[in-house]
Amino acid sequence: MKKKQLAKLKQQFRPSFTDARQQLFHKMEEKAQEDYQLNLRVFLNGTEGHEMRIELLQPTERDQQIKVPLDENFTTVVKRIQNQEKGLLDRFSANLVEEVASYWIPEQTRSTPTIATTDGEKTTAFIKEIESFPKFTVKESDTSLEIYEETAKEPRLLASVSKVEENTRVIESALERKYKLKLEVIPVIDAYAAVPLAER
Repeated sequence: MKKKQLAKLKQQFRPSFTDARQQLFHKMEEKAQEDYQLNLRVFLNGTEGHEMRIELLQPTERDQQIKVPLDENFTTVVKRIQNQEKGLLDRFSANLVEEVASYWIPEQTRSTPTIATTDGEKTTAFIKEIESFPKFTVKESDTSLEIYEETAKEPRLLASVSKVEENTRVIESALERKYKLKLEVIPVIDAYAAVPLAER
């Protein structure tokens, strides 16, 4: 009985789909301000809910609004946020905001937020973050870190990052096909690949 009551209580406090989507929009606005000093307004266009609008509320030489079509993969991620999957809201909003920032802020003036770690701990932090994704594992060789997905048959290679060259990584087609995951995983890989070898 207690388990049923607990499940019912969790259901009562679980946000609606609309609330979860609004949480994502609000988190994007927060992260844009905190990480990139961009004042954004994120909202749905119209009542159909098929398009997200991201509006920059400050002067720019580019378009003030970005239009983003919303597909089934976006809906799936919002449902996972609705189910309060740990860390997903922060990861997904950060990745979306990073892409948005690249539109309004020139690459040379933009600094990507990184996990605060001391030298020598970045590789450990990277492996830990990658392995937080379901069924993901990292295998280390002399020259690279290889990211695999555990499958029923055998591990499937998704990506690799060079340990001997900076900014060198390979994204396999198996990861490119994972739309809802690649938006979260690839920025993590790129951020680590950009770390100077001496600081890993």
